[in-house]
Amino acid sequence: MKRALAMAMTLAAGAAAAQPPAGLVELLVGEYNNNEQVWQQSLDDITPVARVHWRFERLGDDRVGVARGSGQSVPPQPGWALAFDGNVATVAAVDGAELACSYRWIEAPGGYAGVVDDRRGCPAVFPATWELTPDHLVATYAVDDGGAVHRARRVTRYGGWIAFQKRRIDPTAADDDFILMRDLALHDEGFVVSIDDGGKPAGYAVELVRLTYQNTRTAVLKLGIVDESTGETVSYSWAEPGAERIGINLRWVQAGMTRTP
Repeated sequence: MKRALAMAMTLAAGAAAAQPPAGLVELLVGEYNNNEQVWQQSLDDITPVARVHWRFERLGDDRVGVARGSGQSVPPQPGWALAFDGNVATVAAVDGAELACSYRWIEAPGGYAGVVDDRRGCPAVFPATWELTPDHLVATYAVDDGGAVHRARRVTRYGGWIAFQKRRIDPTAADDDFILMRDLALHDEGFVVSIDDGGKPAGYAVELVRLTYQNTRTAVLKLGIVDESTGETVSYSWAEPGAERIGINLRWVQAGMTRTP
């Protein structure tokens, strides 16, 4: 991929093709989150980069809207857009006004690479380079802008439900009295749903997260029950990343998640 970026820089003065590189727009569209990068850096006692969530939304054959959020939040509207003219993507505001920044993209092993045409004209809020594969989007900022590298993974969306026994927070409640949370929408990159009963916190949350266990280097999709007072996961189940369904049943708390398109 580094070689591909170097190749992209040598093409900076070249003429753009009539259309974007085949498949680039289709591959770019989607959501990406760097939750595992932040988690791993924390484990390694490295000051983690900011957690980010990118959403690339098709606005047309040659235009992709871009929203960036932190944590679980994503702005409801794209903050800016990439308007493609051949292999050059000009950064534009949502209203279509061009900004002083553009990227040149080329095909690279397993995906595409993009590099800013002229760093002097590109604000620091935009990455200097991109690396795109079917499962990852890596955004690297220039050294003079902090040099941060965000290694974000493509998000898989899930819908689901949670049932929580009220007796855990109300000793007078019947055994079969449960808080039921339906029609949840979440993703597999560290999405946390706090359990509450009409605004009354239960003190627990459900987290859906994709992680790689350090001792086995095995990637899993984990559904965890989190004690919000300590941040500790008190119990969990796991499945293959991208699993169609995952659930857990501890009697006092139950949850089920199903992958959505």
